[in-house]
Amino acid sequence: MQIDVLPSAGSPRIPYLEDRLVIVIDVLRATSTIVTALANGCQAIIPVLTSEEALETRLTLPGSLLGGERDSLIIEGFDLGNSPFDYVPEKVGGRKVILTTTNGTRAIRDSIAAPMIWMASFLNMQSIVLAVLREFENNDRLQGIVVFCAGTEERFDLPDILCAGMFIDALGPSVLLNDLGEAARMLYQSSEDHLVEKIRKSVHGKKLISLGFEQDLIYCSTPNVLPIVPVVHDGEIVWLTGEENYFS
Repeated sequence: MQIDVLPSAGSPRIPYLEDRLVIVIDVLRATSTIVTALANGCQAIIPVLTSEEALETRLTLPGSLLGGERDSLIIEGFDLGNSPFDYVPEKVGGRKVILTTTNGTRAIRDSIAAPMIWMASFLNMQSIVLAVLREFENNDRLQGIVVFCAGTEERFDLPDILCAGMFIDALGPSVLLNDLGEAARMLYQSSEDHLVEKIRKSVHGKKLISLGFEQDLIYCSTPNVLPIVPVVHDGEIVWLTGEENYFS
């Protein structure tokens, strides 16, 4: 199994997404929030690039909510920020959320050429790994995986790379990796016993703590607590239950 890791949204687009499974990672916080929202009954997440696009999209979806952040803070006039603690069942249950974030939703939209796009975080890693193994056992059209780390404003982001390393490590030693994939695995293996502390010391981690989001950081650093595989289907992120086949 070939796995290529990309460092950030804005990475040069690779020409072979058409036969790859793309796994988007934005630990702090977009993919962690998406996983949490779906676990709490959200009907779907609609990723958009700008607040203007979000407002326009809501005109076609009565009853939907606006969620997102700029510079880690809730966008003025939006219903929800980018904290997973905003996405509680009483707010998002049975509703769609139109989401725009600085890095995560951009990475999702940059992956649009791929036939399959999934969201990963520490929270749902075990479910992602099991789903990947099942998919590659049953689907001979997939030629590999692209792990698309959202990064931070087009820069390398340690929490995302650690999460990518956890994913690679769980798949075992026989996978084929690009150089960043090798580095991600080594970083994870040297950090797995103190993930929270490593993430606290990252640039993004320090920023969230300074803004009062330390509980977000701790929660988003917790492995394997939500059995959710979010997938992009018809422009929306929904929960893959195991019966669907979204390869087109």
